[in-house]
Amino acid sequence: MKDNEGEDSYSLVRLFDYDDPLEEFREATVHHSINGSFAIRQGDWKLLMAKGSGGWSFPKPGDPAEAELPDVQLYNLASDPGETTNLQAENPEKVAALKSLLSKYIKEGRSTPGAPQQNDKIEGEWKQIGFVE
Repeated sequence: MKDNEGEDSYSLVRLFDYDDPLEEFREATVHHSINGSFAIRQGDWKLLMAKGSGGWSFPKPGDPAEAELPDVQLYNLASDPGETTNLQAENPEKVAALKSLLSKYIKEGRSTPGAPQQNDKIEGEWKQIGFVE
């Protein structure tokens, strides 16, 4: 593929090779909510760059309940798959590392190896990436 094609795509072929199983498939996975908020998952950890759900569940974007919540959410999905205990205050180094990796992906326009790419132009302010360093 050319550098400007499939910037976030991975071939799944190696996942089905039972003779040579993959230890690691990708560095991290980026998620995007209905309101444009980002999250990143790496290993057991998931960082959400939003106070609330960013989507359909409580607290929805703009809900007054969001005012009392921290700016980000960090969960260890191995011990808390239901995302019930926000660990961001106890793990500032993990928050910083995941935020830095997500910022890198956004600035480079890709999450796969290759030459950096320009992100698509948008109209107006892209509020959901205000955290980018």
